[in-house]
Amino acid sequence: MGEMDRNNKKILQNIKMPEQSNDYRVVVFGAGGVGKSSLVLRFIKGTFRESYIPTIEDTYRQVISCNKNICTLQITDTTGSHQFPAMQRLSITKGHAFILVYSVCSKQSLEELRPIWSLIRELKGEEISQIPVMLVGNKCDESEDLREVTNIEGQTEAATWGVSFMETSAKENHNVTELFQELLNMEKNRNVSLQLDGKNKKKNKKKMMKEQAKEEKLLKEKKEKQMQRDKEKGKEKDKDKDKEKQAKEKDKAKDGKDKAAAGTAQPGQAGEGSGTLKDKCKVM
Repeated sequence: MGEMDRNNKKILQNIKMPEQSNDYRVVVFGAGGVGKSSLVLRFIKGTFRESYIPTIEDTYRQVISCNKNICTLQITDTTGSHQFPAMQRLSITKGHAFILVYSVCSKQSLEELRPIWSLIRELKGEEISQIPVMLVGNKCDESEDLREVTNIEGQTEAATWGVSFMETSAKENHNVTELFQELLNMEKNRNVSLQLDGKNKKKNKKKMMKEQAKEEKLLKEKKEKQMQRDKEKGKEKDKDKDKEKQAKEKDKAKDGKDKAAAGTAQPGQAGEGSGTLKDKCKVM
């Protein structure tokens, strides 16, 4: 039974191999808080998260075009700490391209990339010249007062390393898509592109239209509910007005009855008084 399990495990591993070989793996390195996850999430999901949540290691996938076929762009967002050297070495070994991120507001974050770049060169050896590498200065939307690394200093550092350079802003979505597109354009062994084939474009467009129709439907339902609530409130107000009107009419009718009763009693009293005068006259 144990031998059968081992054989099944080997078969499953062999089945998975073609999918893994079809992946194009991009690894993102950088110190904690420079915005690695923000760049990846902005590119993959189009979202930006204000709060900082430390990452151990996350992997994101995007369907792309590779040699006129469909393959998976696998982006590994690594930890910003130095606590997992084995994971770091494994990511470098498997990686096809690298993004080295620092914050333009921290010179220290740029300095922390130097040993990582040395490790990449060491593990990749002679093939490093064929591997796309991009040095990225993130948070370029920050004011000049907060800057510790100028654009020229970033370019100079990249030229020293022999890699490409770009400044980005995950917050403002500046140069994010361009970063990944440029990185793929640098790939010499494959024709890799972010452009999907026609079927996927139509599928994405159909999906967007479906989501838009869903949003419009929800908005319409919300408006109808609001109108219904307003209508019910109007009815309640009308009921209150009717009740108030009926109460006034009742009070008015009651006042009329009281006045009528008082009017009927007065003539009787006057007659009685006049009769007494006649009697007095007769006596006289």
